[in-house]
Amino acid sequence: MPRVYNVMVSTLDNITINLDVYSKYLIPIHLSNPAYIVVVLNNSYPLPVYVFDELGHSLTPLSYRQERGVYLLAYPLLNHGNYSLVLFNDYPEPINVSLSITELSQYLINNALVINLIMDFGAVMFLFGIALILMKVLYAARFRVISDTKA
Repeated sequence: MPRVYNVMVSTLDNITINLDVYSKYLIPIHLSNPAYIVVVLNNSYPLPVYVFDELGHSLTPLSYRQERGVYLLAYPLLNHGNYSLVLFNDYPEPINVSLSITELSQYLINNALVINLIMDFGAVMFLFGIALILMKVLYAARFRVISDTKA
């Protein structure tokens, strides 16, 4: 019998669950906006992870990556509603898994370039402000040196 965790995921919230996977776990997820869901398995073997929609259709991951013991899976979710995330443990011993679920809204994905440009513009303005303050301090120091040499 799988253990069931009730997890409500709102837009742009991050949820981390630490659990011991013995055979299979079912995690129900409710999404309020169409989005992408990113599942991160930390300190784990490559467990089979499945996401099902309300009608029982299995969703295929958009990407599956592994780096230094961390497994990253991204699923595109086209409609809002209820989804189920299922973990299967095929190994004989239980595995302690740190599972992170992140929801990315469609708005954030579509406007990622604009958000990146705004952040770059902020960094440029910060550096420009530092340059102006530095020029003002150097001008004041130069003016003091000139006035001290004339006196």
